[in-house]
Amino acid sequence: MRPIKKLFCRSIRRSKGAAFITSMIFILVFSALAVSMATLSGTNLQISQNQHKANSALSAAESGLECGRFIIAETIPFLDKTSDNYVTETQADMVWSVLCAHVQDQPWVAGQAQVGENEIITPDIYFSPQNPSLNFRVRFYREGTHTIKLDGIGTHGQITKHVTIDTVIKKGNDVLNYAVAGRGRMWLTGESTIHGDVFSSWDRPDISPFNLTSDSRIEGTINTVLTLEEIENEGAFQMETLDENGNPMFDEEGNRIYSPEDEIQGYHEGINYGQPDDTEMPGMDISHYDTDIYYDMVMSGTGGGDIESSATIQTEYFPHAAGDYTQPKSSSSRKLNRHVYENQTFTDQRLPSNSNALFKDCTFEGVLYVDCYKNTSTYYNNVRFENCTFKGVIVTDTPDELKWQNNCLYFTGEATFNNETDIPATILAPHFNVDLGNTNPVQSDNNVLTGAIVGGIVDIRGNAQIYGTIISMCDTTGWSSGYVTNIGATLDDGGSETTEVGDVGVISITPEQDKMLPSGITSPIIIQSLQGTYSEGI
Repeated sequence: MRPIKKLFCRSIRRSKGAAFITSMIFILVFSALAVSMATLSGTNLQISQNQHKANSALSAAESGLECGRFIIAETIPFLDKTSDNYVTETQADMVWSVLCAHVQDQPWVAGQAQVGENEIITPDIYFSPQNPSLNFRVRFYREGTHTIKLDGIGTHGQITKHVTIDTVIKKGNDVLNYAVAGRGRMWLTGESTIHGDVFSSWDRPDISPFNLTSDSRIEGTINTVLTLEEIENEGAFQMETLDENGNPMFDEEGNRIYSPEDEIQGYHEGINYGQPDDTEMPGMDISHYDTDIYYDMVMSGTGGGDIESSATIQTEYFPHAAGDYTQPKSSSSRKLNRHVYENQTFTDQRLPSNSNALFKDCTFEGVLYVDCYKNTSTYYNNVRFENCTFKGVIVTDTPDELKWQNNCLYFTGEATFNNETDIPATILAPHFNVDLGNTNPVQSDNNVLTGAIVGGIVDIRGNAQIYGTIISMCDTTGWSSGYVTNIGATLDDGGSETTEVGDVGVISITPEQDKMLPSGITSPIIIQSLQGTYSEGI
């Protein structure tokens, strides 16, 4: 029995030794696992803290960007104005100097900004004295003459974030945000499509500022300075059908509900009531215009100068009887002894006052400057263009008031436009009656009007593709009827020379906000953020 007992004891001892080793292994494994979990937990905490700091730094950088935008907005009212369609390098340098001065003048900067040749950086701005590790700075730096980068720099501890946007020094062009802008009433009828917003500063609540028929579209908003309360209190008209809460009404299919009483019958994206009276918007007042630069150009240029008087004189009336220019429409029609020019080409020339010309089948290149007289006088110019081609721009003098029968640009027959100049306008005729009575009757690529079309009042009929803004800059609130901006309209409104009711074509107007206003319109120099340049970095 003894050998068996010894063998059993040895077996027990070996089992205890194996269990001990196994338990030690488990202890080591779980210890390592515990250490790993503790390390991982610490790492996750560190990552979480770093992510929190990164988010805080980014938010701080955004705050810096907003402060920079505030400084820019505060700077703009102190910048110069210009009547040119560009900003010179000298003017851009002055903008930079004014901006830097406004940075230093901020109470939280107190003249402590760091200034380099083309850079200025504010000192750190702390969100809380108890947390000095979280702060931001604002940095402006120039890239070229006209581009200023705005950089918001946010810091939380050792983490820094940048938020940057480009700005450009340019001439203000707020009016170009609209497809049609004016100080009077607007009628939009026929197959007209407006690819943008429209605006009128007409402020008489007894007469609607807009009339839109069901066959026309405004692919944008309608903007009026009249409040809804003013219109409802007057009770003379309603622009749209509203519910008891003053909201537009729609049917079950989501279509806007119109009623026969609505002045706005066609498609639009909403009416904005009570908008600011933007009569100080560049291009909306005669004081903003100075076209002498064009006069000087045509009078001093090679091949320019005055258009000589024509020996051929034709008597016409304005407005005229239907289909007959030689007969008056009424006893108040103005008799005109027109100097007739036919089948000629004119390049960079001036039409002297009181020529009251008739151009037939003529071509115009460069600038045609139509002179009159700035102050009220007997020096006018009522010009008719019949079947003419325009490869440049028409510019007029700047009469101080609208005399719609006296100062007029009247386009009849087929008018073909193809501006080959660098001037971002087709017609620049403040306080003139501009009546595009019928552009080319067949829409084509040769019938494209580019840039601004400026008149005291503007009528456009026939077929036209317009890439730019129509500006009717005359304040017509003194007349309860007539003097209406007509787009596609043929109604006898008192300022229209339409000869046949229903003679409408297809008109399309597309604003181009990125274009510059033409020279001759004084507007402020601004610092404008460039959409699409926002970026984030470290």
